Amino acid sequence: MFLKVLFLISICTKFLSANVNVELSSEDIANAQTILVKFKADQNEPKIDRIYAAYEGVRYPFYRDKFSKGRSFYALVPTSYYSKVKQTKMVIVYIENGEKFYITYPVSIHEGDYKSEKLKVAPSRAKISLKNKRRIAKEQKEAMKIYHTNTQKLYIKHPLAYPMKSKITSAFGNKRLFNGMLKSYHSGTDFRAKKGTPIRAVGAGRVVLVKKRFFAGNSVIIDHGEGIYTGYYHMSHFKVHKGQLVHKGEILGLAGATGRVTGPHLHFSVRVNGVQVDPIQFLETFNLLVE
Repeated sequence: MFLKVLFLISICTKFLSANVNVELSSEDIANAQTILVKFKADQNEPKIDRIYAAYEGVRYPFYRDKFSKGRSFYALVPTSYYSKVKQTKMVIVYIENGEKFYITYPVSIHEGDYKSEKLKVAPSRAKISLKNKRRIAKEQKEAMKIYHTNTQKLYIKHPLAYPMKSKITSAFGNKRLFNGMLKSYHSGTDFRAKKGTPIRAVGAGRVVLVKKRFFAGNSVIIDHGEGIYTGYYHMSHFKVHKGQLVHKGEILGLAGATGRVTGPHLHFSVRVNGVQVDPIQFLETFNLLVE
């Protein structure tokens, strides 16, 4: 349920010139979760030149909301996994006829209910050689270049779906202890899958990576446009190629046990505007836009 408020004045000393309606999906968010912001202006008001959301030191763009009528826009605002518990704020800024206007929301960040997991892997995977460290660094650099590329087109046309119908065996955010050593947090959601189980695109997009990587094994990354990326890891076989346009539900590959894993499964991840977020919470939040 959205929190709906009709703002008539800004935090500035001047009055707003537009009849503006702003909706936030939540003002109380856990670390690594996403807020959906809807912005709608009256049809008779002057042109709005620019809109963005300022949150935790970063500006997030608004895009045309093609799922709503009228002068409607939306922004996806991610919270980092490493954000501390605190009271903060989000400022919606828009420029109209050369004047800048502000709308401020208080936002509460609480700690997500993330557990700890103990995993046993082969020593060669727990202790990383210098050669593999170089490989990992190269793969991370390649991935971050992808995630910070913002395609100015949304490919998604329908509500997003899960990549498969299966039990979730490991939730996002869990602290990962490999052979007794804390190495990382779980950056995605794991689905139970026998080797060879089809893995499907959660929504339409363009395939921007098809590659075998050290940690993630056989990996596919989809650019859904406007800062949204999904990743599908540990595959046994690929069914798509880089540059290919895919539709919602299209088979991307088959589940496997490649990379650093304890057995066959699908690791599903989501990035929003370059930030790693809880995949399941993101799917639910984005689908509020499509409703």
